[in-house]
Amino acid sequence: MNSAVTNYINGCENLVKQELYQNRMQTAQLVSSVAQRSVTHIDVLTTIEKIIADIAIGPAEKIDAIDQLLKKKRLSQRLFQEDEQRLKSLKEVNQKVHDRENYYLILEKNSSKLTGKVADILKVLVAGTSSSGKDILSAFFYYQDKNGSITSSGAVPTSFLRMEEQQRVLSPEGNLRTGLYKVFLFKEIRDAIKSGALAVESSYDYRSFEEYIIPAGLWQKEKEFLIKQAGITAHAHPRATLLKLNERLNAQIKKTNNQLSENKQVYFDAAGDWHLMKDKRSEEEPDAESLYPQEYIIPVLGVLTTVGNICGFTSVFNHHGIDYVPKRPEQKLFFAAILGFGCNIGIRKFSFMSKGIRTSSLETTALHYFTPETLIEANDKLLSFSNSLPLTSHFRKEEDFVHTSSDGQKFDVSVASLVASPSFKYFGNGRGVTLYSFLDESGQLFYSTVFSAAEPESHYVLDGLTHNEVVVPNAHSTDTHGYSEPVFAVTGLLGIEFRPRFARFHHQQLYSINEVRTYKEQGLKIVPDLKINLEHLENNWEDILRLGCTIKLGYSKASTLFRRLNSYSKQHPLYKALKDLGRLYKTAYVYQYMDDELVRKTVSGSLSKIESSNNFSKAITIGNNQELIWATRREQLIAEGCKRLIANAVNTYNLLLLSEKLSLTNSEEEKQILLKKIVRTSTQSWAHINLVGEYDFSEGKDYKTFDLNALMKPILKQ
Repeated sequence: MNSAVTNYINGCENLVKQELYQNRMQTAQLVSSVAQRSVTHIDVLTTIEKIIADIAIGPAEKIDAIDQLLKKKRLSQRLFQEDEQRLKSLKEVNQKVHDRENYYLILEKNSSKLTGKVADILKVLVAGTSSSGKDILSAFFYYQDKNGSITSSGAVPTSFLRMEEQQRVLSPEGNLRTGLYKVFLFKEIRDAIKSGALAVESSYDYRSFEEYIIPAGLWQKEKEFLIKQAGITAHAHPRATLLKLNERLNAQIKKTNNQLSENKQVYFDAAGDWHLMKDKRSEEEPDAESLYPQEYIIPVLGVLTTVGNICGFTSVFNHHGIDYVPKRPEQKLFFAAILGFGCNIGIRKFSFMSKGIRTSSLETTALHYFTPETLIEANDKLLSFSNSLPLTSHFRKEEDFVHTSSDGQKFDVSVASLVASPSFKYFGNGRGVTLYSFLDESGQLFYSTVFSAAEPESHYVLDGLTHNEVVVPNAHSTDTHGYSEPVFAVTGLLGIEFRPRFARFHHQQLYSINEVRTYKEQGLKIVPDLKINLEHLENNWEDILRLGCTIKLGYSKASTLFRRLNSYSKQHPLYKALKDLGRLYKTAYVYQYMDDELVRKTVSGSLSKIESSNNFSKAITIGNNQELIWATRREQLIAEGCKRLIANAVNTYNLLLLSEKLSLTNSEEEKQILLKKIVRTSTQSWAHINLVGEYDFSEGKDYKTFDLNALMKPILKQ
């Protein structure tokens, strides 16, 4: 409904602009003609004024002079009437533009097109009891009571309309312009749903915000237990939490400013504004000698089979049936379905390309055993094993400190899909989606999801961070697209250091709890720009804790909550408070990033790894010219889950190969040398993995032949 109403109104706006553009020459000629005649009239009036003011000539002579002037300037009654008509026409044109009458006529003329798309949706929408827009609610119920049948003679609710719109919906005779009224009604319902004034119980995205978070009754009854269970007891009291955060922020501001003379990365321009130089990527040089097999290529099916036999990730695939559960398929069918989905080839086509499996069996397995949830379980089972390998921990820069990263990739969708959205920058005239992945330092992809390319990536960052207990991050990095101030707030509450890499650090506004002047009075060079609204933050602290518990305990996904909060036309009080809290955490991080070279290097290094992982993801997506063939979000999530499973299987296989090399060393010294080489390499290498299938050149193959004599005969007789 949202897109239908928006597209219709934008289309009408464009038609008005086209009409004005097409009539521009006629309007320009009219303006030019009126302007030229105005110059003539002004000239004549000025001369007449001089003649009248001349005391040297008598009245009769003045009349004669004026008459001669009019004849000379070719002014007559007929010409005056023509000038009056031109001026009247110009006024009419300007009045139409000012009143936007053409716009309303176009809205009304084509209203049946919009009604056909929206009417049936509105008839079945169920308004929530928490809806606050009384005027639009009464109009909404009136439309449903009339089953969408509104006549020009009936009395309809109009209090939800602006004064100008109330006048427009009535014709000069006082009859209702039903088409225009419906367009106004659809538009106001759309805006009310987005603003939260009209909550929709039958919607997933536009219910009342209260329905997404922990119920108020349960929160009041079990608040202390829920806070403890979520692990945020340290932040239960706002004043103590904000005092501690303020002390940390002030200490970091002072430390960073005191070390500016030694900090070669920070410099000041002529205006005295600070800038941060971009760090050169200090990636360690990879060893010329590859640690992976060079003499042979390992089939991706062999990788899946080996890893699957070790950790048993296929055991999580279970039939959805309740009344009847058939015999479990062979393991090879699970591997075939994983490759058909994950490589973007398609289940049916993959069965045609494969030997030893039947098309019907593979399609049945894919349909009844594969869901987004089972793919998450399969990946978690695989990651639990790879995370238990002793070698995995050696890839971490700091002991007992897990630094993860996430990034999005844009993929074209080659089929009609409600999830896909247009973006000329990424897809040209096509439509596509974002595949968002999370990676740790050892190459383990611990979460991924799919969403519209039009949605902000930052909404989905917390989904991955709070997803599982297999990879629990201590710090997380994204690029600028994954950053938002509310994400800073929630990660701060959950004890995760959020470390995004901003495109331009000096463009980030800095905030404080104290007055800004107190920092300037201390003589500091880099000081906060603004002070947060501390009172508003404290007043909404309980709602912030409730939101944090909702996310941490899995009552709702963070992406759902942020999408709803962000959809309000006016910022929700909770969203404002989250932004203020996030601004404090962000400011502390910006000062730390300026001052700490190690932080800058780890952020850059983790993002380099996720970018390399994106290349691996592209390599796996070999089918259909890397344009996704999956239409629904469920299919896209299954395909993304299978692709992640393939990538994690290759990563685990590589960890096993490297672990085997370590176990075969003859001395501790040799093991240490090899370990240093290993931690400098990537476990997401795939040069030794065959991702594209095998070619069979053995003799005795029976290939199709053509009868060229028959084919070369003329198709039609002359």
